[in-house]
Amino acid sequence: MLASTHALDEKAVKGVTSDADHTSPDDWGYPDGGLRAWLVVLGCFMFSCTCMGFGLLWGALQDYYHTHMFPDVSLSILSLVGGVQNCVCLSTMGITSYIAGGIGDRYRRQKMIAFSSVLAYAFLLASAFSTKLYHVFLFQGVLLGFAQGLGMPLYMALPAQWFLRKRGFATGLAVAGSGIGAGIGSIIIRVLLTRLGLRKAMLVYSGMHGAVWIVAFILIKERPTPWFSGKKRWLPERVNGQFYSVALSICVGLFGYLVRRSFAPFYFITTYTKQFVPSIHPDSLLVVGPLVVMSLCAGIGRISAGSLADCLGPINVFFLSFFLGGLFQILVWTFSKTYASIMVFAALYGLVGCWFISLLPVVCAELFGVEGLSTITGFMILMNAPGQLAGSSISGAILNRSGGQWWAVTLYSGGIMILGACCILYARFSKEKRLFAAV
Repeated sequence: MLASTHALDEKAVKGVTSDADHTSPDDWGYPDGGLRAWLVVLGCFMFSCTCMGFGLLWGALQDYYHTHMFPDVSLSILSLVGGVQNCVCLSTMGITSYIAGGIGDRYRRQKMIAFSSVLAYAFLLASAFSTKLYHVFLFQGVLLGFAQGLGMPLYMALPAQWFLRKRGFATGLAVAGSGIGAGIGSIIIRVLLTRLGLRKAMLVYSGMHGAVWIVAFILIKERPTPWFSGKKRWLPERVNGQFYSVALSICVGLFGYLVRRSFAPFYFITTYTKQFVPSIHPDSLLVVGPLVVMSLCAGIGRISAGSLADCLGPINVFFLSFFLGGLFQILVWTFSKTYASIMVFAALYGLVGCWFISLLPVVCAELFGVEGLSTITGFMILMNAPGQLAGSSISGAILNRSGGQWWAVTLYSGGIMILGACCILYARFSKEKRLFAAV
């Protein structure tokens, strides 16, 4: 019996191919469906709703801080403080994502996700007692970013263990929670802040997060791989031009998209709406209407991106996300001066500009295989850091130096996103030279 088991183990090891895909997916046999697999997706969806989604509703919190807590601080200074907070948050998250991804690949992802959730809850709860700008910077920036970064690459990559043919759709569905969670969360946090104030609002909101995380943790399950490649690696076995192409695309494109709390449109859309539609009462829910629409459409867009990736290829759709997102900023946002036109831009940008986030683990699996996928995904999340370090500050500086001319911001952020799209073309055509191939 032991000899038979040993023979099977040897066969599993020998089943690992020598090319870039070390996973032997045909030999492993992905469920590609079933109750257990979809429950895992649901759990990942709930994590992205509350962790990734919290960052997208930052515009509502930023507006509250400016209106109620720090009215004597100019918007430009407050935006700069928020930008510094966000870049540190995502820089911290990027570093911890890479490290946690490697640890999760070596040990157990679920343990790291649980540890991440406990820390995130503690820091979110502590942020309820913020009274100074540096309190906000510390708890909602550095510490919360650190905690969320521990679990982010792990639940982003988890659906790839359960799906092959439907991998794009499943991953898109899981990550879509960030947009849907932000859309619903923007309404909830706005109502809570207006009625209860910051402290009670954040106490209630952190309690809601804790309850969701408990249920989500029960739903997720890691699927141990049957192969062992020997020494675990922090990077793919062959770090080649494809790897650099993906990393550079994310690094450059993020200066225009400005991930999570400093998405250029997500970050500025509430302030932009108040400036161009002054007839709306500052405390009205209509102020955050474009942010809600953009966030909800982002959730829908990530689900549709997964389906498109299964049909057109994940790398192709990844390129389109940056390219179309940049075009919409330049051609639509620049000329949006009414509430209706702002809502149209919010919907269009939300639908397409966010695709690349949900496709990141799918693109990495396509190019490098699923072995060590959390580590690779964590490294690619780390590539957010330069954009977070300077992107929001550059946007704020451009807005200030141009005398408050928003077209300067839209041309900058849109152009940078298009440049990021161009960077992925090397990986695309080195993988498959045919123009219309589904890659």
